[in-house]
Amino acid sequence: MILRSLQLNFNLTGIICRNLMLLQMSAARLKLLKNSLLLIITCCLLNACNVDYETMASQRVEYAQKNQGEIVIVALQDSARSHYINGVMLAVDEINQHKGLSGRPLKLLVEQDSPDFESAIPTIQRIVSNPKVSAVMGHQNTEVAIAASAIYEKAQVLFFSPFVSAQELTSHGFNYTFRMLADNKHLVKQMSSLGRILGFKKVAVLYAHADEYRELALLFKEAIRNDFSLVFDHALFSKSPDFRAILSDLKQKDADVIFLSGDSATAARLIKQAREMGINIPVMGSGNLDSEIFKTSAGAAGNRTIVPTPYNVQAKNPINQVFVASYRNKYNQLPDANAAQGYDSVMLFADKVVRAGSTRPALLASIVHFSPPWTGVSGIYRFNKAGNIYGKPYFFRVLKNENWQMLSTPSPEEQH
Repeated sequence: MILRSLQLNFNLTGIICRNLMLLQMSAARLKLLKNSLLLIITCCLLNACNVDYETMASQRVEYAQKNQGEIVIVALQDSARSHYINGVMLAVDEINQHKGLSGRPLKLLVEQDSPDFESAIPTIQRIVSNPKVSAVMGHQNTEVAIAASAIYEKAQVLFFSPFVSAQELTSHGFNYTFRMLADNKHLVKQMSSLGRILGFKKVAVLYAHADEYRELALLFKEAIRNDFSLVFDHALFSKSPDFRAILSDLKQKDADVIFLSGDSATAARLIKQAREMGINIPVMGSGNLDSEIFKTSAGAAGNRTIVPTPYNVQAKNPINQVFVASYRNKYNQLPDANAAQGYDSVMLFADKVVRAGSTRPALLASIVHFSPPWTGVSGIYRFNKAGNIYGKPYFFRVLKNENWQMLSTPSPEEQH
């Protein structure tokens, strides 16, 4: 009954937000309402599930105070089985080869991630019930990550989120949640800046109805308000097999770029139909399109698609070069952004444990929040009180000849 109620609350959030969009509410007011609803949902979960998270937290503190024995972290393997876990395992192996963390071995537990919150609850509760677990890394789904953060907060488990850029993740005043990539506000600023460099003037915005895609589209429209003309703006139903009617209207608007926020499958289907209809302008896509799944599904139609990525495998700094060599030696392939995010998540956690000299949750969280910037393979990590990262930019890739290439020197010619 509780689970059905929670799912109903999530559905209610989406319905209210869709109605607000029809009323042309600002992104700020939308964010405020969504945050309030999500806080209600998390409170319902913590108060109604009859699980003693405070006792779990006390047991975790008690284990940490002993300052001996294995240090345990949990990584969640996503359903697409991305290379994220490869990066995590490489980092754990390297740490243990150097006698662990202050002489204590680092143990990795791998759990299967879930596509929705209801099915994720047993796994999350199993994680937090283990007093040896100090940190969790993963949760690809935005709604799962946001709701799970409330449980990790109550149980005093550090949560490093490598995939979620939605604003809501760090909007609840939690102490134990940290995002490992810049949020959507920073992302759209970089994307709008890139659009100016590439000479785009007239933008068509298309977005799937899910909250995470809608939020990114709203923030992007705000970011381009003074520098671009918004010539077309339309929501998409991800399950629709046919977008031709929408694309026919778009074709009449003389846009010179499409901003597309959606999942990989929907984006690939839409872009293939657009190319079939003679719409050959570049596409600036959300981070979900930065995947082999999109590249394979879209085929040649995906060419001229630009996507943000938190990692540049070609970076010449020594830290990245050592990582690339080690990863290639272990897995016989180059690392991708997911692998880099996994590797950095573990190495950052390890650095903070050594600095703290302990895994006591409150101390460790404080060290993460307020210690000096730390440099990983994908950039510089520094956190504010909310757990947001700043100083770490996105890079951009473009699909050319059905292969991803780093967009190192942005110019309009590179898109042809």
